Amino acid sequence: MRTVAVASGKGGTGKTTLTALFAHLASRHMTVAVADGDVEASNLPLALHAETEECFAFTGGETAAIDPAACIGCGLCARVCRFDAIAFDLAAGAFRVDPFACEGCRRCAYHCPSKAVTMLPSTAGEACVGRSSIGPIAFGQLGPGEDLSGRLVTEVRRLGADAADHSAADVLLIDGPPGIGCPLTAAVASTDLVVAVAEPTVSGAHDLERLIEAATRLGLPVRVVLNKADLSDQGAERVRTLCSQRDVPLVAEIPFDPALAGVLSGLAAGDDERFRGDSPGMRVAAVAWSSVAAQLALPGL
Repeated sequence: MRTVAVASGKGGTGKTTLTALFAHLASRHMTVAVADGDVEASNLPLALHAETEECFAFTGGETAAIDPAACIGCGLCARVCRFDAIAFDLAAGAFRVDPFACEGCRRCAYHCPSKAVTMLPSTAGEACVGRSSIGPIAFGQLGPGEDLSGRLVTEVRRLGADAADHSAADVLLIDGPPGIGCPLTAAVASTDLVVAVAEPTVSGAHDLERLIEAATRLGLPVRVVLNKADLSDQGAERVRTLCSQRDVPLVAEIPFDPALAGVLSGLAAGDDERFRGDSPGMRVAAVAWSSVAAQLALPGL
């Protein structure tokens, strides 16, 4: 099984759109599984008309809790808390922990003279598996204010790989998170190929360069797809020059195509016939996928 990660140095480049198109193009000739590594804004299940089969709680860090029966009311926990997460609740007549403010540092538990503070595991989100219009899918949802997205991406990848193995998939497509931080590393590490999606802007070229650098440090081959390429000749040339300087193949330049929005709306509604239509964007996306499939010697070409 081959693994392809679609990534971008910034949000809004069309990464999820391209992943969904790749998934449908690939499913014509091979068995496909997908994983959505953008756990802070998981949209690939929508684009692929996915139905959730099972979700698992994702345990994050710890949150302090105060046992009112053991608490002697000294207030030391509130004084040592660096996050102002502990305060006296007048209505309850006891000290309480705000779970949204608590960072799980254990300082209150360490200083409590009556051992009334305990640390409880907290649920930071969930990881799910299901069926999409093209095959098995894994995805996750990080809870508001949580910062363990890298670990959750790793769990989503594991579920996606298990589903791919179970279905004997030829390829696992990963929709990576935007940016170049820990979540990206978790999404692309040990993949066979990173497809970097860029847009023809100054920030698009800058963030593409950072993404290429991150992938290079991980020893991963990169192929670039320039999306909405015809919106700025100067911006497109900037991306072409960068790819040439970094010796990274630019495999396709997809024009701005309003028809693609209709295609994705149809796919999200379960209308696969909308995908059969022809448009400039669709044609170039097919060229991009053919290049990726040829690079990895995938079947059906």
